[in-house]
Amino acid sequence: MAELRRLELALAVLGLTVAMLAFIVAFDAIRYHGRDLLALNAHSVVLIAIGLVDAVIIVRAGMSLARQVRAHRAFLRRLPVREVLVRGQRVRVFPGRVLGAFCAGLLRPAVYVSDGTLRAVGDAELHAILAHEDRHRIRRDPLRLLLARMLSDAIRPLPPFAALAERQAAIADLVADAAAVDALGDATPLAAAFVHFDERGVGVAPERVDRLVRDAPAETVPSALLVAAAVALVGIAALVTVMLLGGWHPDLVLPVVIEPAVLITVCVPACLAAHRAGICLRPSP
Repeated sequence: MAELRRLELALAVLGLTVAMLAFIVAFDAIRYHGRDLLALNAHSVVLIAIGLVDAVIIVRAGMSLARQVRAHRAFLRRLPVREVLVRGQRVRVFPGRVLGAFCAGLLRPAVYVSDGTLRAVGDAELHAILAHEDRHRIRRDPLRLLLARMLSDAIRPLPPFAALAERQAAIADLVADAAAVDALGDATPLAAAFVHFDERGVGVAPERVDRLVRDAPAETVPSALLVAAAVALVGIAALVTVMLLGGWHPDLVLPVVIEPAVLITVCVPACLAAHRAGICLRPSP
């Protein structure tokens, strides 16, 4: 679990770094550089360009957030469910012979299971499935994934941002798998559940199977890379705090080409850590 937490931390640092940079650029432009944007010089052109890029990112993030929330609510409204107790756990059962189990709901997530799943799998396998989904519920993974998709949509197609949501979903499943194995004290029921789902044409991500059967220690993000990314994030957070609460603004005027270079450089450690996390998620050859 420790290596998975470090992978997830790498993605979280990347997301927070981008979100804070987008905020600080917008706040700085509106609060301190409104008049500078009207000047016809090289510096104002750079400010306008950075501001436009930032505006596009913020607008795309807002559109993604609204689209996802609407789709999530519409899906749950259309889904006929009944609440039942399964192994002492309250779950929402939806009709259908197909195997299916998921966690949904943003602020108050719940576990959903199909009738087909309740009939097709054994008691131990069902316990593993419910333990997996309950971990998603406890962690509020639907909300985490929504935020990851929002950031991913905002900065597509630039890597590693474009893969942020997919990697967050993969890590969330691996964490939930580990919780299921811990709950049962054995990986066999979860492996059997994988077989059931695979036989019914419901694919299981290869990295999940790989983690379940792997004997070698899993790879993770190097500590030095995580520390560098975290230091950059703390620096940005400190600047945001001082600007918002203290009313202080850095009056340093950098050369035209330096300002965008600084913004990009600040993201480099987080990007490298997230890239490394993606490599660690690949199944062993």
